Amino acid sequence: MPAHANPQLAYIEGARANMEVLRTERIRSEQFNYDHAVTIALPASYTVQPERTYPVLWVLDDPLMTRMAISTVDLLVGGNMMPEVIVIGVGSPSEEGLAGVGKRIVEFSPPGDGFAPSGLAAEEMAKVAPFPPYPHRADDFLAFLIDDLRPRLADRYRFSGEHILHGHSLGGMLGGYALFTRPDAFNKMILGSPAMANVDDAVFKAEEAFARGDSTTLPVSIYVGAGGAEGNEWFLSASNILSGTARFVDRLQLRGYDGLEIQSEFYTGEDHYSVAPRVLLDGLRHLYRKEAAEIGSSWPQRPE
Repeated sequence: MPAHANPQLAYIEGARANMEVLRTERIRSEQFNYDHAVTIALPASYTVQPERTYPVLWVLDDPLMTRMAISTVDLLVGGNMMPEVIVIGVGSPSEEGLAGVGKRIVEFSPPGDGFAPSGLAAEEMAKVAPFPPYPHRADDFLAFLIDDLRPRLADRYRFSGEHILHGHSLGGMLGGYALFTRPDAFNKMILGSPAMANVDDAVFKAEEAFARGDSTTLPVSIYVGAGGAEGNEWFLSASNILSGTARFVDRLQLRGYDGLEIQSEFYTGEDHYSVAPRVLLDGLRHLYRKEAAEIGSSWPQRPE
């Protein structure tokens, strides 16, 4: 029977119907004097295939995004549109409420000045929503994520060595910054509505520094998306979400880094929140389109 007639899990004896979501842990790192929440979901075949290793999808903003990511992966695996992966969500403990989520402003901000983009956006934001000075700790957060948490969990779970980063909004900004400052850390990225222009163009400045470096190799596949309706909201316009995303895509296309693949999509009628599941869904489908064809997906593939 052809693979597309049945979910791939149907051929794995004893596999679960969906991923196994483990109890959320609190983990204290060397970089921060407070806990981060870490939610892990293991593939449906994980227990019955003890020799198999799996790619890892790292999801920023655990209390907001991880459950969406797990459900999306379950559905795409069921439809043979992607292989199984381990999902790991990292963020603030849910019990801390939105105050905990607010730590992301500090943790995801690259070195630079303030919160806003430069120019008119910064001037208007300073009038309406001024941000007091705050630490910019993106380097510390990436050290926690890549150098501390990843090896800890690699000792416990079977990672294949392929790592995918998903970040939305400020998480997308962190992904853009990581692309140029930790270029070997992730093989794939899915960046939704990224605030690429924030912190006075810090991501673009990091890209310029990378472009002046000795290496022009950037072996990463990236999917970037944003909602067309995001331009209708004042704060998102002041954050240059649409223009910053388009500038980021243009910049990477024009640089032509060796090994870099970038695909972008702007979704008509979607806002900053409704676009998030669409970007993740389409990003996973795009980044795993070749593997889906090998598994036997009957879904039409996008033209190259």
